[in-house]
Amino acid sequence: MATDAPAPRPLPESIQTTLGRKALGLALAFSLTLLGLLGLQAVQTLLDRPNEAVVATIPDVLAIWREEESSALFWAFLLIIMPPLVLIPNAFGVRHRPPAPGVSARTRWAIVALSALIVAAGVGVGAVFGRAEVAVATPVGVSWLKDGKVREYWSWGAATTIAAACVQRDASDGGDKAGFALNYDVTFPTGREARLVRAPDKLADQVPRLAVLDQRLRATGVPRFTSAEPACLEHYGRELAPAERATLGALLTR
Repeated sequence: MATDAPAPRPLPESIQTTLGRKALGLALAFSLTLLGLLGLQAVQTLLDRPNEAVVATIPDVLAIWREEESSALFWAFLLIIMPPLVLIPNAFGVRHRPPAPGVSARTRWAIVALSALIVAAGVGVGAVFGRAEVAVATPVGVSWLKDGKVREYWSWGAATTIAAACVQRDASDGGDKAGFALNYDVTFPTGREARLVRAPDKLADQVPRLAVLDQRLRATGVPRFTSAEPACLEHYGRELAPAERATLGALLTR
């Protein structure tokens, strides 16, 4: 009687083949991740052009800042980073000498293709849902732009509260490298905030102009919440002229 012969075992890989496969897996994983991140940045830069064109037409800008869609960007980064860095190394046996059982060369390339599709989806999520709004403050009011169109606008007369502070914080909480944080924020009825002071290197230009706006807001009786620590004022006042230092201190008082 004929007996079934045992299936021949595959020959073990040589060290060179194993190292080459792992190196290829790592190269594909990191290259795909990098391409996804660069692609997301390129798409966002392209989509920001309409906003930049509008901002360029505004003659008197007091402050500009971006408001990111953090939840959408979180999912975009997750889709871009996780699949290549998890699926591809596993398929190419980076963590162990042999690849996962049953993973053929054809399966490995299918996993690479699937990872690329998920990365592309992450770029799409970031492009569609993660586009930042650009906020522009002028002496007249504040506009929030998206896709070159005004999504929301408030004049300073509609301000509901002012929060101004110069305090010591950890750098992880939004302070600078020295551990200090300076802000002057104006809130409007919808909860939007005009973040007028965020770049200390522009204080010399902002402080006199902000003082004019502050006087208008004081005249309308907008509620103020302020906090100022001498060490913080001294830190930010080092680069200011004496008159500007005094003005900065006045902005942070009730």
